[in-house]
Amino acid sequence: MLHFAQQLKNANYKVCSLNYDSIGESVEDVLAQTTTQINACISNASKIHFVGHSLGGLVIRAYLQNNVTVLNNNTLGKVVLIGTPNKGSELANHLKGSWLMRLGGGISQSLITGSNSLGNKISELSLNLGVIAGNKASSLTQDYFNSENDGLVSVESTKLRAC
Repeated sequence: MLHFAQQLKNANYKVCSLNYDSIGESVEDVLAQTTTQINACISNASKIHFVGHSLGGLVIRAYLQNNVTVLNNNTLGKVVLIGTPNKGSELANHLKGSWLMRLGGGISQSLITGSNSLGNKISELSLNLGVIAGNKASSLTQDYFNSENDGLVSVESTKLRAC
C-alpha cells in the first residue's frame, strides 16, 4: 500500500495511511483506533475517498456504517476495496481454533466466513463502491480454497451485492 499511497500523493491527493495493530487485538479496539485516525484525517476535507486493502476495507465499511454523517454531508467520494474479505476468508476457517488464530485475537477470528464474520455484520451501504479481487493463488494456501482466490481471500468472498 505504500507504493499506492505515493502514487496518490503524486496525483495531488492528500493521503492518510492508518496505523493500527491487528495481531492480538479485538475488533472493537481496532475500530476505535482507526476511527480516531480517520476523523483526524478528514476534518475540513471537502471530498473524501477511501481505499482499503484486506482488513482495511472492512475497517472502512465499519467506519462508514458507524459515522453516517460522512455519508450525509456530500463529502464522500469513491470507496475502493482491494482483496477485502467482505464475506470472510476460507483460510481463516481452516485456521479456526489453531494457536495462530488465538494469537491473532478477536480481529483475526472475525475473518471467518458465515454470519459471525465482521464483513457479514457490517451493513452494505449505498455507496460509490468498487471491489478489486485477485486470482493468483498461493501454492501455500491453494488447498484451502475451492474457487479462484489470491491466497488469502476467495474472489467470491470479496463481492458485495452493490458491486
